[in-house]
Amino acid sequence: MRVSTIHIILISAFVLLGCGSLSAQDYPERGLVRDGNRQFERRNYRSSLNRYNEALESDSTSYEALYNRANAYHQLRHTTPADSTLNEQTSYGYYESIAADTLLTPIQRAEVLRNLGESLFSGEKYEAALNAFRESLLLNSEDAQTKYNYVLTKRIVDQKRRAQQNQDNQQNQDNQQNQDNQQNQDNQQNQDNQQNGQNDQNSDEQRDDNGQNEQNNQNNRANKQGEEEQQEQPNDGENEPQDGEEDGDEGDAPSEPRELSADQARVLDAVQAEEDKTQDKLKEAEKAVIIPGKKNW
Repeated sequence: MRVSTIHIILISAFVLLGCGSLSAQDYPERGLVRDGNRQFERRNYRSSLNRYNEALESDSTSYEALYNRANAYHQLRHTTPADSTLNEQTSYGYYESIAADTLLTPIQRAEVLRNLGESLFSGEKYEAALNAFRESLLLNSEDAQTKYNYVLTKRIVDQKRRAQQNQDNQQNQDNQQNQDNQQNQDNQQNQDNQQNGQNDQNSDEQRDDNGQNEQNNQNNRANKQGEEEQQEQPNDGENEPQDGEEDGDEGDAPSEPRELSADQARVLDAVQAEEDKTQDKLKEAEKAVIIPGKKNW
């Protein structure tokens, strides 16, 4: 959008003629406004701005000085962007303060709002510019320039809104996808953790089983070894003589001969003597000659 659509208010010559009886000393702001307008038309925006400020020092309520100062400031800000003393907020503020004047006619306020919209548009404040153009059209629906500005700005705003909506939708899809991916990762992690836990439990059980088997094997080996040792050792009561037996005879088997009393010795001697006599008789009987084939009687 071209900023050349912003115009200043020119003080008509017939107005000055109608006030011919009034001296320039009574209305010095008028001469300053006319001088500022000439500088504005020559695109000497700084000089024109200075003249409008001087006019407002004489009459701070002059609509022409206020309106033209806002326009001069707007043009100067865009033609000298390197000037850091000029800022867009001041430009917007000039127009807004004028539009708030309740003494303005609807046409005057519509013009101010149109110029405010153009200033906002040049600063890429498209939403605010669209509102300013809309309000201007509500006050003056016949202004062709404002209609054009409104249609152009609305087209830009709609495009930006659709782009933002698409971006938001894409962002939401990305966020949802990220959430789904994260959920899947969490689920997979939980499954892995459960699987690892089950594997650990199985490993623990396997180690317990192996330990139990090893213990059982050790017990079996110990039992087998005990049986083998028991088989190798003589069994009490089978391989050793029982009490009172020696070589199959009953009675005690003293390890050393017992000491006999004198009476016991005489008894044993008598028994032995009788046994000797018996043996001698048997030997004499065996000496008898036996003739084969004949009866021995």
